[in-house]
Amino acid sequence: MGRKTVRFKCVHCGHCCRDVVALPTPWDVVRIVRETGADPSEFLEFLSPDEVLEVEDSDATWLKCGGTRYLMALRRSKKGCHFLSKKNRHCTVYHARPILCRLYPFKLQETRDGKFKGFTLHKDVECPRKRDGVVETRPLYDLYLEDDRHQEDYARLVRSFNRQKNKKKKPRHFIKLFYERR
Repeated sequence: MGRKTVRFKCVHCGHCCRDVVALPTPWDVVRIVRETGADPSEFLEFLSPDEVLEVEDSDATWLKCGGTRYLMALRRSKKGCHFLSKKNRHCTVYHARPILCRLYPFKLQETRDGKFKGFTLHKDVECPRKRDGVVETRPLYDLYLEDDRHQEDYARLVRSFNRQKNKKKKPRHFIKLFYERR
């Protein structure tokens, strides 16, 4: 764990793009649309609790529709993320990728009173974990703070969506709260 640096070097094994579910914020979605021109319905899917086991029931981003909960995620196939190039196995939206993708495989460590302590690698990271690189934590912390601000706004959008009483409401309708195709 490091307050200023974390010992890690990415070897481009693709684990994060094949095996990790990416949960973008609405602002991540807008950034991807601006970069690609794609319609969000092309690259988003909505997963139920049995498809996303790592997210707590109390998470504020669960969408509620017809008695079921859903999370917004980047669409995936058996070969990985929608944006993983079939040709070279690189991210096709690398510069616009979601903040959580930018932070992975790092995990923020906080003191008991919620103050920044440092970063470490997630315990369940299945990539090779090369430790011969050095990653500065300041840019990671800045990304974490930006994501934290987005999460608060995201939770407000979800609360608004969940309050809607429309019985025909579908998870995909959530997108209309933050994006309208021109």
